[in-house]
Amino acid sequence: MRISTNEFLLGSLNDLLAQQQNVNQLDREISTGETMLDATSDPGGAAQVMGLANQIGQLSYDTANGQAATQSLQTSVSALEQVTNLLGQLQTTASSIANGTSTATERLSAVGSAQSLLQQLVQLANTQNSNGGYIFAGSKSAGPAFTELASGQVVFNGDASSNQLQIGPSLSINSTISGQGVFMNAPAGTQGVAVSASGTNIGSAYALVGGITSLSQVTAASFAGTEYDISFAQAGTSLTYKVTSGTGTPGSAGYNATSGVVASGAYTPGSAVAFRGIDVNMNGTPAAGDSFVVKPGSTASLFQTVQNLVAALQMPQDTPAETTLAQQALQNALANIGGAQTNVLSAQATLGTSLTEIQSVQSQTSDQSAGATEQISNLQSASMPQVLASYSESLTALQAAELAFSKIQNLSLFNDLLP
Repeated sequence: MRISTNEFLLGSLNDLLAQQQNVNQLDREISTGETMLDATSDPGGAAQVMGLANQIGQLSYDTANGQAATQSLQTSVSALEQVTNLLGQLQTTASSIANGTSTATERLSAVGSAQSLLQQLVQLANTQNSNGGYIFAGSKSAGPAFTELASGQVVFNGDASSNQLQIGPSLSINSTISGQGVFMNAPAGTQGVAVSASGTNIGSAYALVGGITSLSQVTAASFAGTEYDISFAQAGTSLTYKVTSGTGTPGSAGYNATSGVVASGAYTPGSAVAFRGIDVNMNGTPAAGDSFVVKPGSTASLFQTVQNLVAALQMPQDTPAETTLAQQALQNALANIGGAQTNVLSAQATLGTSLTEIQSVQSQTSDQSAGATEQISNLQSASMPQVLASYSESLTALQAAELAFSKIQNLSLFNDLLP
């Protein structure tokens, strides 16, 4: 096989250029501190870096969502804390009047306080986040969650949905809580069991739920829409009571006494009327013909509760019977305020749990992002001692090759043959 001078020189030149390229590559690695200057230098490593970069991008997106959700939830918690304080003020106002000795002037002053607190309650229910969205409107956050009509009724404009944000892989969290459950459907009475007195009562007794002795029975009655009617009658020298169970409102045309009489007996002043898991206490002495309605599963809006309190404060108290009916209305309002406080505190606890979950997830996300960033650094960063050693070796080899090439290109067989 014959190798011409040109072929020999071309092969030497290609080898020289390859060494020059290697030296240039090492020089760039020294100046940048990275070994992966482009995808062609390490295709496998470049693919890993791209995957890790995408992971970091997704983690950054999740982190931003977590921060937005945290801000929204903290705004909700702050608003509900103010609602709790407001309900405490209402409770204080109602308690100061519900002693049976208040004057008309004191009641009139309490009316003004309650009406002012009602307006504050509506404002808090329409709290907006930093983006102008109404945080208690569910998915309809573009408009006010609540509107007060000309009649004074406060209506809910939102829905029961909650806005969700992704805060981690396959993990989303509610960033809002609907005002429907917080403001509109609070348990009324004691543990959701409400008592009301007939407007025709003439005795001195008002009724309160003293306790729940069987939650399962009360829950079943609630799901069935059952209501109870407690009525008093005179039997000789004794006062008796009778509890009738049915559906619909007792005393109305739609009432159906499906279960008939569920409890009856002689009434002992100061004792509770007990039936179907409910104890009802009579404060004062009922008269024959007096009646009370007991409704499990009752709910009331916070706004209606305040309006009922205002109405109770405005009730006349010129006769003992009127005072008793006003007391019943005030006690009902107090019970509803207590139920509303429990409901709002429960909502705050739910939001607090969500905030804790976000904090935990973001801590994990931060660790994952730091880990991925470190992996990219390990893939891309140059080991300077190794690179410098390789650069020195390659540079020496390049210089030797250049020297050899310069001598070879001046050699020719004819130079040795000529005299």
